[in-house]
Amino acid sequence: MRAAVSALAIALALVSPAVQAQTDPLTAMRTAAEAGDMAAQLALAERFETGDGVVQNFARAARWYGLAAEAGSLQAANRLGRLHHAGLGVPRDIPRAIELLERAAKGGAAEHLHDLGLVLESTQTDDASLARAADLYRRAAQAGHVEAAVSLAVLLQNGTGVPQDFEEAARLYRQAADQGHLRALNNLGLLYVRGNGVAQDYERAADLFKAAADQGLPQALTNLGVLYENGFGVPQSDALAMQYYRRGGEGGGTKGAQSPQVIYDPRLAPPPTDQAGLKVLERAARSGDPVAEFQLAFMMLQQGTTDPRSAIRAATLLRRAAEAGHAPSMANLAMMYFRGSGVPQDYVIGQMWLVLAGSAGFDGATGLNAQWSARMTADQVNEAQKRAEAKWSEWRDAEN
Repeated sequence: MRAAVSALAIALALVSPAVQAQTDPLTAMRTAAEAGDMAAQLALAERFETGDGVVQNFARAARWYGLAAEAGSLQAANRLGRLHHAGLGVPRDIPRAIELLERAAKGGAAEHLHDLGLVLESTQTDDASLARAADLYRRAAQAGHVEAAVSLAVLLQNGTGVPQDFEEAARLYRQAADQGHLRALNNLGLLYVRGNGVAQDYERAADLFKAAADQGLPQALTNLGVLYENGFGVPQSDALAMQYYRRGGEGGGTKGAQSPQVIYDPRLAPPPTDQAGLKVLERAARSGDPVAEFQLAFMMLQQGTTDPRSAIRAATLLRRAAEAGHAPSMANLAMMYFRGSGVPQDYVIGQMWLVLAGSAGFDGATGLNAQWSARMTADQVNEAQKRAEAKWSEWRDAEN
């Protein structure tokens, strides 16, 4: 491996041998955790779950959450229960998840009440469990948990686990919609379309759908398309209807709805545009400068060319820079794998590079990680993390 850039070197130092124990906070945290310190175990688990200073690894997070939960941490029990529910880092085990989430919910924290309610609602079908979920949502909502209030409103709207109550559902949706909650905006719009719990008002529904559609919510985009197709509350327009249908089917397409095609490193000056500067950049890239490789690939991708040869070359440049430890190159290479541009589409490899980008200090990796992992199976996410840790170990061994 070529000499890694400073961000990678700094990140690798976080997992260096115990000789740095006196100065390395992470090493000290690990030492305290291994000695049975519950707070350190919880903090270390959170580090592994988020990839903060370490390679993100849900299996390692689950181990430390388990130890902290055994020591009495309700937060650890909640987090471990969520991992068992999702099957991330541990086998998917709904009874075990509910057991852990029940333990955490006894503390009364709104987040823990909501999480238990969510698992009960999504995995159980008996009336008692659904009624319990509604009660948990209500308690969490009363403590100010907006997502729980919206989930309760859905149950009230559908009469699931509770008597159907459109007016109460509308009240809860309205409170959350006032805070910009996308699902609440969309669902309140549906109540206005149908006249359930509120006076029928297509114009109000259109405003609500548009507020959520502008943030890329697919359901709102589709619902707005229906209004334009029929001329309900908006001028009839087949063209706009098709536009919203298309965007809704693509999963959004506006603010924050999709990942950017290409991501620049804000710490760098813009790449050159004059011929002399471009020649210097080309020479630097050929000599193996990872920053030059990144900038050259960025320029190719930004042009949006349909020439597959250009995409392949951009991917090659990004891979070389990524292997040298350049975190933004890792993130952009991940995007190419997710989209199958210049490389075979592979979500596992894409997610591997995103995990590594976060560990190497790229600030934008966390949001992208969450966005793309939501489209993957638990097995794919777990495999991506295993590959990321293997790659990180390979780099670390090369540094030593």
